[in-house]
Amino acid sequence: MAFPQLVRSSELSPHQTRSGLACLRDTITERGWPPLIWTRPDGYKLCADPAELQAYEVAVIRGKLTEIRRFITGTVAPHAVLQPKGRWIKHLNTQLNSVESTLDVIADFTDADA
Repeated sequence: MAFPQLVRSSELSPHQTRSGLACLRDTITERGWPPLIWTRPDGYKLCADPAELQAYEVAVIRGKLTEIRRFITGTVAPHAVLQPKGRWIKHLNTQLNSVESTLDVIADFTDADA
């Protein structure tokens, strides 16, 4: 079931549905059940297939990498151009460089396995 279908069928708001899915993921983890994943053909489901889990994790990581890189290039970089010596920008750049380096390593790892 796709997310909009889940919202409609549960008669909850999108926020409530996301919160419910987060709670469900926590419960699944606590009980040692197979992870909850989402795929285009099947929607949400519990999955124990290692190949399918890895494909899902790679897709999630790539999505997060894209979000973070867009934040850096679309928000932080223009702000840094305006105030290159600002204390906040120096701190933020240090933190983001560290995160980006870590994510690059993860991306390299997932690309090698894909």
